[in-house]
Amino acid sequence: MILNLTPSFAAAIKDGDPCAPAGATFKQGTTNFECTKYGTKTVWRKKTAASPTSTAEATFVMPKVVGMNLQLAQDLLQSKGSYLMDQQDFKKLGRFQIIDSNWKVCSQSPAAGKKLPISTIVTLASVKLSESCR
Repeated sequence: MILNLTPSFAAAIKDGDPCAPAGATFKQGTTNFECTKYGTKTVWRKKTAASPTSTAEATFVMPKVVGMNLQLAQDLLQSKGSYLMDQQDFKKLGRFQIIDSNWKVCSQSPAAGKKLPISTIVTLASVKLSESCR
């Protein structure tokens, strides 16, 4: 599952909304949320100051995905525990990446090699396979 968060269009997270993976954390304004197992589901729960912190947030090392097929880049990031991705049209034409395997990554943020918490939003800008990143 890929969660696309575009800051100007992202819906607000609410206590009880579905999430993945369990253990992920997210800060929205001044409120901290944690993805928690609740019955048979995993949902966002507000973290309060009184809530015990069970463990430190998981991290991953950002791989180099520039030049990769967008679908394979997403699969690689997910295999490292990173599920928060913002996809953008590198040419700024406002196109949506409906079939991710038909696109290639031209730029990424954060840069490759950085150790990051899994709650980091990764931005991938891509073009259609037949296009140049220029």
